Amino acid sequence: MEVVVRELHEPGEILPVEELQAAIWGDPDDVMPARSMMAMAHEGALVAGAFLGSEMVGFVFGFPTADPKRHHSHMMGVLEAHRGTPAALLLKRFQRDWCLSRGYEVVAWTFDPLRGVNANFNLRKLSVTFGKYIPDCYGEMTGINAGAPSDRADVDWEIRSERVFRRIYAPEPLPHVEGLPYANTVQDEQPVALNLGLEAPRLLLQIPEDWGQVLQHDKALALAWREHSRALFGHYFARGYRVTDFVRFPNRYVLERSG
Repeated sequence: MEVVVRELHEPGEILPVEELQAAIWGDPDDVMPARSMMAMAHEGALVAGAFLGSEMVGFVFGFPTADPKRHHSHMMGVLEAHRGTPAALLLKRFQRDWCLSRGYEVVAWTFDPLRGVNANFNLRKLSVTFGKYIPDCYGEMTGINAGAPSDRADVDWEIRSERVFRRIYAPEPLPHVEGLPYANTVQDEQPVALNLGLEAPRLLLQIPEDWGQVLQHDKALALAWREHSRALFGHYFARGYRVTDFVRFPNRYVLERSG
């Protein structure tokens, strides 16, 4: 059975998105009201669902911004049992097509830069880039995000670019990273040192292998990782670097200096 993505319009279609949010992010008390989504959809927002048969297994929600060429993708999630299926990629392809048909050039969103699975999806499969970091973006959070400040990477998805088109329809070879200098030192999953004096055109920045497990089982280590990565991203972004790719095992961002 194939996953099918379609836009949602009717109240009976959008109301179940509340339960879906609670199931995906683990907190039934922190969901965006479906009626707010409905109101925003009347004013140009997108609400779309991914269906496996009659079951909605994922959704995407985005809205216009003050920039008529820029769409903000506020939420995209897939039920845990369906992660690793095409559902997430199909939702983003649908969103891209929807935005292109309405004249958008960039889709923006935030994600936790310590979540390697999300980083891999955003950078390798979608080809986003980012050079902006927002400390404690949403304040204290609950559910799967509890345990550390809600720092976020603010990404740009340039939906008209050839690179994006290539990536979302055919995986590209991994970037060659052998020999690149590391912006940080990590030993046994512990952040040990910041290397802030680098000037190379490309750098690597390592993050945990499983941020969810760190958050759940070691709050002190989670806070250490958050402070460590916040300092790194802030420092190198201020020096003109931008995150352009990601490699796994171990999880590492590739930073490039513009110009």
